[in-house]
Amino acid sequence: MEPSFLFDPANASLVAGLVLLAVDIMVIGLSPLMFVGAGAIVASVLLYATGWRPALAETLALIAGASLLVALLGWRPLQRFQATDVQEDQSSDLIGRELVTTHEVTKDGGRVHWSGLDWEARLAADAPVDILAPGARARVARVENLVLVLAPA
Repeated sequence: MEPSFLFDPANASLVAGLVLLAVDIMVIGLSPLMFVGAGAIVASVLLYATGWRPALAETLALIAGASLLVALLGWRPLQRFQATDVQEDQSSDLIGRELVTTHEVTKDGGRVHWSGLDWEARLAADAPVDILAPGARARVARVENLVLVLAPA
């Protein structure tokens, strides 16, 4: 009696790789799981090409090594691909405007008087400073629920 289709390491690797890629693309959307799926497919191609039929542990090690290689080669191109969709935030015409602070503004909060109105404000979490004193120049990085998120100008 011939062994089952999935008992062949090359077939099992191919099916596992296709399933992982399908789950990644349909459910998650281009994540590191993609590298494991691609690594399983690469391992399957190697097994088909060489005719080698290793045990389960060796097959998993081959898949892990191929996944690591695919990740090392594909990480930067994937990041560049994902960054091509990033668009500048245009949700408010205030974004990018420069202003002079009228009150102290920290990462926890503060207020500024700008364009005839008092606005709640706070420093962006990634700002290189922890506080903006009154009179400091700042740029509106984002607007979140009518709170101006500022970055030093």
